[in-house]
Amino acid sequence: MLARGVVASSQLNFKQLFIMQLDFLSYTEEKPTEQLSFLDEKNRVHIKKYNKTDVEKFFASITEDEIIDHCVVWENLKPTNDVDVFQRWLFAFCSVHTSYESNMRGYLAIKEFTEWFNRDEILFDKLKDSGVGLYNNRTKFISQFARKFWQNPNLFKFKKNQKWSEFRDGLVKEVLGLGLAKVSFALEMIYTFEAKVMCADTHLFQAYGLDQSKHLSEYQKIENHWIEFSAMYNVPSAIARAIYWNRKKGEKDCSYWADVLDNDKNSFSIEV
Repeated sequence: MLARGVVASSQLNFKQLFIMQLDFLSYTEEKPTEQLSFLDEKNRVHIKKYNKTDVEKFFASITEDEIIDHCVVWENLKPTNDVDVFQRWLFAFCSVHTSYESNMRGYLAIKEFTEWFNRDEILFDKLKDSGVGLYNNRTKFISQFARKFWQNPNLFKFKKNQKWSEFRDGLVKEVLGLGLAKVSFALEMIYTFEAKVMCADTHLFQAYGLDQSKHLSEYQKIENHWIEFSAMYNVPSAIARAIYWNRKKGEKDCSYWADVLDNDKNSFSIEV
């Protein structure tokens, strides 16, 4: 079912929708010809093609109500300044190798970054108290990122003459501690309705019949397929991925975790 785009009102407690047409065009990036390899990183033979069937069935099953419910949440969470953008990156750093509940606790512990900026011992203590894990590396990488970001916030902003994959891949090189998936996750939270990248986590690899630990080289192939089908069904790629994830969680939309990103809310409690 083709979907209509939505813009929500500024109040989360009113579901007043203004329906507009989202002008999503089919998206295919030109890729240089690559020599085929049947060896993995350990020189083991592997000939496994990704399976698109389940993913294509998923896109065909997306309902307009699902799209609207998710768009309402993310329309209200659009970053409006550099602080918002920076905090989306902090959330991405806290998402590495942890549960979504610990991710939330870690983020809430460090979102007020003026309390720890250039004071790594305070950052370390906040992360440790939150129980998010990986305290040494997380402290090091977040601290390095914070200095780099505030030296030049424009480095982390998409330019109209860029390709999304090139923008993302460039940031992977700039941002220590985050790989393709987590940099893509940050961009999904910042450019939810525009980003032509996908956070391909373990569940998305499984949806394509792949094992993330063995078939990471297939990342761009499944990303391109996901983005192509997002355009075909007129749903932003990040919204489609959120719907896929929330179906697995039995949740209606992303508000059960994404509300921690709303700086207009005075408090947020995490039920464990």
